[in-house]
Amino acid sequence: MPNKNINFENVPESITKPKHYHKGGIDVIGFLQEHFPERKYTISEGFFIGNAIKYICRYKEKNGIEDLEKAADYVQRLMELEKGSESIAENS
Repeated sequence: MPNKNINFENVPESITKPKHYHKGGIDVIGFLQEHFPERKYTISEGFFIGNAIKYICRYKEKNGIEDLEKAADYVQRLMELEKGSESIAENS
């Protein structure tokens, strides 16, 4: 669901639609909004998932291995969060 309070009318497309996030007609932000709806994921989960996908999608056009390392870091953080959640559920 797009934020209706922000007016992007006068913002250049280089800011709102960078080429490294728009490939083959697929928009990373739109993908995330559709596949990771509000209230299904915690803020932390959404942040880790979104950043991992973002870095994977852009690594060839931007920072190569560095972006893949960043994606791996966010996946690791998500896994640690999930393991912590499982541990809490098991001890309840």
